[in-house]
Amino acid sequence: MWCRSKGLSPLLGASFEESEAATMNWRNRWTFWALVIAVLALVSVPSIEWVEALRDYARFAGGWQPAPLKPSRTTFTPREGRVPETQEPELRPFEFKHKAPKAKSVELVGDFNAWKPGLLKMRRVGGGLWTVVVPLRPGLHKYLFLDDGEPKVDPSVATADGPEGRRVSVRLVK
Repeated sequence: MWCRSKGLSPLLGASFEESEAATMNWRNRWTFWALVIAVLALVSVPSIEWVEALRDYARFAGGWQPAPLKPSRTTFTPREGRVPETQEPELRPFEFKHKAPKAKSVELVGDFNAWKPGLLKMRRVGGGLWTVVVPLRPGLHKYLFLDDGEPKVDPSVATADGPEGRRVSVRLVK
């Protein structure tokens, strides 16, 4: 009896039925444990998602930074036939282009962003050309390009005196 419980029965002359039952028992055990491992793997996936969601919430609650304000347009609905006296002029998308093949970064500063660098980064489109599209009100606008931090005027337009007595580019937006 001791030999049969240790799986040695086929070697000691056990019947074919007994050895077949031992083999089936061995297969059932492997099937059971494979099924257990598969279920645990499937159950752990949602728990990983929960852990990531909790981490995101902790980052949000601990160091929340508001997004920069985007320009908005206020509309007025006239009542009783009254029309507002002043309406905001429309913003028009205007594309600025600058050729700087050796520059690593190019920014646009001007009277439309209070001459603050870092607000309007341009993107490279190929061949050393950099572009950015800015919504502007119609009229004259003064601006400069910052090639790797160094101010450059736009050679394709007129220049004028800007802040700090520096020459800046001037463009008319229609």
